[in-house]
This record gives sequence, structure tokens and C-alpha cells, in this order.
Amino acid sequence: MLPGCTKPHRARGLCSTHYNQQHATPEQRHRKAVVQCTWCKTECVKDAGRERRYGGLFCSLTCRDLWRKATGNNPSPSPEAIRKGAVAPWRRRTVARRKLKRAARGTQGDRTWIAGPCDRCGSPFLALTSGADPARFCSARCAKRSSRARRRARERSAEAERYSRFAIFERDGWRCHICRRQVNRTAVVPHPLAPTIDHLLPLVAGGGDTAANVATAHFLCNSIKGDRAGGFGDQLALIG
Repeated sequence: MLPGCTKPHRARGLCSTHYNQQHATPEQRHRKAVVQCTWCKTECVKDAGRERRYGGLFCSLTCRDLWRKATGNNPSPSPEAIRKGAVAPWRRRTVARRKLKRAARGTQGDRTWIAGPCDRCGSPFLALTSGADPARFCSARCAKRSSRARRRARERSAEAERYSRFAIFERDGWRCHICRRQVNRTAVVPHPLAPTIDHLLPLVAGGGDTAANVATAHFLCNSIKGDRAGGFGDQLALIG
């Protein structure tokens, strides 16, 4: 046993590395064998002990592939079989062509491309979506903010429905229902003129998070109004 060696011992109290260094010469550790290629019959040098393995029967990969095609061992599918779909295509180029065709058709598996304005910020977006859950937001940030608003309504046991902030802004003509002035479409919170959604009857007062109970408001006007109801657009907004 050699001091400082932490490898597992294999024979005579030594690890594999130290055993080979002490009991075998470099010629013995790297012995070579001359074999004959199965396809072209050319002699080639292989590692001793590995010359009879499958990959060691050939002098090159070219000879191996030629032998496979000639003997039928793991042959490549014919173009006719690939075209008919009888054999699954295995070439990378064929798979790439299929992906490009699906992209040109606008589909990828059971998903399709969808484009339109974001339900929250109104920004145009393009995304892959399935029929069961169509994409509605341009980013994860907008989706998270919309989910947070619905969660607030659920925590107060208020009536909630899915609606588009962008559709509400369009319905109100991008005009604040408190001061009756236009909002800045490109501004974002905390800009004072940024468009926000204001609940006409606040959630804490029993109002619902529905399209009929929300209206467009400046961020500044909405902040000043707070949770108060009445005097800031008394009637509920009409849908349509």
C-alpha cells in the first residue's frame, strides 16, 4: 500500500494505476494487435483485447457503413419509405425540413401561433398557444400582474370575471372617468398620466372585479380616489 493513495485497492494492496505502474511495462499496458478489416480486408492496428469488438472489426467508419448497407445490418431507410411514413426519418436534415414545414403552416404539434394585443398593456405579441389555453399576455410580467388582480378579488370573496384591460381602455376611449381627460397611452405606472383600472365600487365595499365595475383612470386620479366610492363616476360602466 502506497502512502497517500486514496483510490480503492484492486490487487496486492495497490490501486489499478499503481499496480500497472509497478507490475506492467508500458508495452504491456498499451499492447496492440493487428486485425483485418471486415469490409476492405486491409490490416489495421487496434488495442489488444478490444480488437474483436463491433467497432474494432473495421479500419474506418466508412467501411463500417458500407458493410452495414451491404449486409442489411442497421440500414438507412430509403427515400420512398420516409416519404410514405413507413419508416421514421432519422436524418437530421429530414427532421429539420419537417420542422420548417410545420412552422410555415403556423403549427407546432398541437399548438398554433397566435398574434394580437396584450390583454393588460395592449402591446402586440406573437406566441405559441394551444387551443385549451390561448395566450393572452405579451410577457410573464403582464400575466403575473393580471393573476395578482384576480387573487385580490378572490381574497375578498368578490365577484370576478376575466376581462381585458386593453378592451376597457378602448371602451372608455382612453379617457379618465374621474377627471374626464385623456390618459397617456404610452405611459406606465408610476407616471401620473398612465392608464390604470379603477373599481367604481371598491372591492373592500363589496364591488366585483368585473368589466361592468371597472373604468379607465389616471394613475394619479386613481391614487387620490383610493377606496372611496361615489362622486367619481357614480354609474357603473355599460358593456358594449
